Formats: sequence, C-alpha cells, structure tokens
Amino acid sequence: MREVPVLELRNVTAAYGPGAGPAVREIDLAVPRRGHTAIVGPSGAGKTTLFSLVLRFLEPTHGEVLLDGRPYRELSHDEIRARLAYVEQDTPIVPGTIRDNLLLARPDATEDELRRVLRDVRLSEKVDALEEGLDTPLSATAVSGGERQRIALARALLHTPEVLLLDEATAQLDGLTEAAVHDCVRERAGRGAVITIAHRLSTVIDADTIVVMEGGRVRDRGRHDELLARDALYRELVEALRIAGTPAREPGGGATQGADGGDATEGADGAGAGTEKRAGPWGETDRPEGGLPP
Repeated sequence: MREVPVLELRNVTAAYGPGAGPAVREIDLAVPRRGHTAIVGPSGAGKTTLFSLVLRFLEPTHGEVLLDGRPYRELSHDEIRARLAYVEQDTPIVPGTIRDNLLLARPDATEDELRRVLRDVRLSEKVDALEEGLDTPLSATAVSGGERQRIALARALLHTPEVLLLDEATAQLDGLTEAAVHDCVRERAGRGAVITIAHRLSTVIDADTIVVMEGGRVRDRGRHDELLARDALYRELVEALRIAGTPAREPGGGATQGADGGDATEGADGAGAGTEKRAGPWGETDRPEGGLPP
C-alpha cells in the first residue's frame, strides 16, 4: 500500500490577487514523510510562492494542498503551522537571550534539549564559552548573519516538525560550518521531511529529490546526476557556480570539492569562509561573518 505523502500539492495554480497572472501553474508535488526535497530554479521561477502556499500565506486559485492526506481547507492555520517549521534566509532575532530565542519554539524544552539542538548546528562550544552561556543577551549587532541562521535552525529543530522548510538556511555560513549544518539537515531528513529552497548547489547536491522550476511550473525532477544528464536549465544553474559534475558529499563527510578542485561552498569568485559570494541565477549578495558577543 502506497504511503500517504506528508505534504502534497495537486494541480495547484495560484496568483497574488484578483486579476493577477498565475505565479505558479499546475503544480503537482508529493513530499514523502522522510527525505530531503530541494526546490531550485532561476529568479521568478515560483519557489517562494510554493512556500507561501505550503505555509498558507497564499490560497490556490485552482487545485488543492494536502497535509497528511487532508485538504488544507479542512484545517485551521494553527493546525497546519503547528506541524511545520520555517527557517528563512534573513531570520530575525527577538529581544532577549539565546535561551529566550530558542524557547519560542517550545517553552517547555529542557536544558538538555536546548544544548542538543545547539550541538546539532555547531553553536554549543561558542555558547558555552560565553560568560552567561544560554542567558547571554542578543542583539542584531552582536550576532552575525550565520549565527542568526543557526539559532533559527536550532529553534526549528527544537520544535520537531513533521515538515522542515528551509529557505537557503546555510546562505550566510562559512564552508566548514555549512558542511556541519548539512550533516544536521541530512540527519533530520532521515527522520522527517525537509524541503529546501536552494540558491547554492552545495545545499542540494545530495538531496533525495531535486525539483527544477521555471516560469511558475515544475520543469523537471530527479537526483543531481539525472538532472545533469537531461535538463539544460539545471546544467546552466550548476555551471553558474562552477561545480558542474561535482560528486555528492560522502555521508558524514565535509565540504564538497568543486570541478576546479576548490571548495564548493565558495562563491563564484573563490570567496571562502567569512564572506559569501553568490552569483548567477542562484545568487544573492555578499555577507560578511561577524560574531556572537565576546
């Protein structure tokens, strides 16, 4: 008997307001209960709209979205979002301490659980080194973009969602930390569903399924090697980061090597740890790494 997908979009078309043209068209996508599904495509392909539909910020004009086999129309917004966790690229922090920010996900979480998720995102040593530890006050100026993303990811993991949604949650991480977080995401995908919007190929190279979007439609889907062999747009996206033909990261391994022998987590100009440089159809901007309060 076929297992019911944890999340499914059936022939979904959606637009941002009456009279607006469709932002996505006739999307069919089934997300299994375990595994990593990566969404890729050029700017304007419909990736963010897909997440808006899943998070129910946007309603379909045609078709339906289902959670655990039940149509969204039968569920409240709270029922849906209680089973999802979302980490975006520029995740804000709230006034308070590291502990306060983590406990937003689960106010009843124990000290051991807080430390476990910090270990998962490779922040435990940094936090332990602070004089006040988990009770260190945070501010937007005291936390780097990469550390902010890791705190947000730790908070999402603490929630133990059925579906973890990541909008390029490694975008501001240096190469070594990114590889460690990828290991964390891979481990999570072994126990639940992970869906990633990817702007960096290193995020998706070992995903179980890569969905290629273009012009609001699903153009193709498959694994990295399959898509390289048959999809011209996917090859262009790969070539934009100069890692065409990069092998998947070994289980439990570190950063992937690019086609030119460099670290695949480096940007198009070879920028490495400390500054992210992303260009081409995947890319965004430069962001320097800062630090937690000394």
